Amino acid sequence: MSEPDKIERWVAVETVANETEAALLAGFLESEGIPARVMDRSFHLTPMPEDDELSPIAVAVPADRVAEAEQLLARREAEFRPGEKDADGRLADEEPEPGGSDASSEKPKSGG
Repeated sequence: MSEPDKIERWVAVETVANETEAALLAGFLESEGIPARVMDRSFHLTPMPEDDELSPIAVAVPADRVAEAEQLLARREAEFRPGEKDADGRLADEEPEPGGSDASSEKPKSGG
């Protein structure tokens, strides 16, 4: 008989609000070489509790990779902090407006 398969323990490293966000985080971790799973712990309770421990969806990694995953997620959060604006007041991921910065301040001419 062969040895029984080693049972791997998975640990949640992040809780999120929806499956899309969970899939993005899991994909990010996998792209960095860390296996990741989306764990849907949802249940039907209205209103939904606000406690993070009861968040319905979590991203989990093998227990021996938790520290590495948490470090990567912290780096990702620091690099892509939402709402940061550049020197021109645009959100960091926005493209410049076509026609330059004066294009939005021009008023349409009335037909006559």
